[in-house]
Amino acid sequence: MPRLLLLSSLLALLAACGPRRDGAGASEPPPQVVLRGVQLQSFEGDQLVLAGRAERLTYQRSEGAVMATNTLLRMPGRRDTERMPSAPQGGMEIRAPVMEGSLSSRQLVASGGVVVRTADGLVARTPRGTYDAAGKKAGGREGVAVQGPDYALRADTFELSFPDGNFTFEGATETVVGGAK
Repeated sequence: MPRLLLLSSLLALLAACGPRRDGAGASEPPPQVVLRGVQLQSFEGDQLVLAGRAERLTYQRSEGAVMATNTLLRMPGRRDTERMPSAPQGGMEIRAPVMEGSLSSRQLVASGGVVVRTADGLVARTPRGTYDAAGKKAGGREGVAVQGPDYALRADTFELSFPDGNFTFEGATETVVGGAK
């Protein structure tokens, strides 16, 4: 259950943006919008599902590309367990130095050291995580370390399917249960 909370947290983080396009470079025009000290809120209907802040946010309207730096996102705890069965009861916090996404493709890459914390005491760290809103999947190929109140887990790769709540950890995987510090 705590691992599901961790990956649900990554989903929220990754839902905000998407991956950088290949070929982006110095010849790319400056963003059309640059915001500093941004407060973020995301709603589903009248329900607040995500709140946070970013030090700087850029938006390229023609491509729907968004990039945020030093981002903190908070998801409130679940209220409707039928709508979001994998959401944590106590909420979660997601931090990443960089989040890049595409509003049109509904893809996000969070990088630079992503940290997810839940109210239950779970802390997960990964160098980079991706989120595909259309496929409702989150994952990473650069390793993940999860620390819970009574366990620890490390894996080379991870993937979470939100519709069915299934996790997949692959590569070198290590789990320590009971008294893990």
